[in-house]
Amino acid sequence: MNTQPARRHALMRIALALSAALLLQPAASEAQGLVTTLVTRVFAVTHAPVATILVTAGSAGHTLGDLRVLPATPTLDTNGTEVGRLDAQLLTTSIDYPTAGDEVRMTTLNFVFGEGTQNLSGSADQLVVSGSGYYPGTSSTIAVGAALIRPITGGSGKFSGAGGWAESEHLQDGSWRHTFHLRRVVRR
Repeated sequence: MNTQPARRHALMRIALALSAALLLQPAASEAQGLVTTLVTRVFAVTHAPVATILVTAGSAGHTLGDLRVLPATPTLDTNGTEVGRLDAQLLTTSIDYPTAGDEVRMTTLNFVFGEGTQNLSGSADQLVVSGSGYYPGTSSTIAVGAALIRPITGGSGKFSGAGGWAESEHLQDGSWRHTFHLRRVVRR
């Protein structure tokens, strides 16, 4: 006796029930007096040209497992006012991919906004961007003129609950622009 169709129908019923629950959840929130709002915000920061530092002992680069770090780098708003800093790390996870000489690097970028207070060592307002991309194996960063889009994986302080995506652009003059497309669901 073939039980595949029965299993498939059971799985489809479960999937439909879960989908219905997710679709009705905002309506249930509103029935309880809660309002669900999708908040979006787009803004950018820039910084001067940078070079990451290869910290993997004994490596000359272009090696699986290479770790590169970006020391604290001041970030500026679009008016040129310093608004915080960027800390980053890059880990090489593939070499000679997608073509010979290229690498895949997983990156975590931590954008810190503002300064700390007497009670707080560093600012609570932070955004974390994480993802992977293709890099020239002989370069510490993506090529000038290239861009990467990565997910915003979280935030704290005024960015608590943040999601969305960020585009990092390596501009022609060697500087960088990071544009954040924040999305956050607020229930009140």
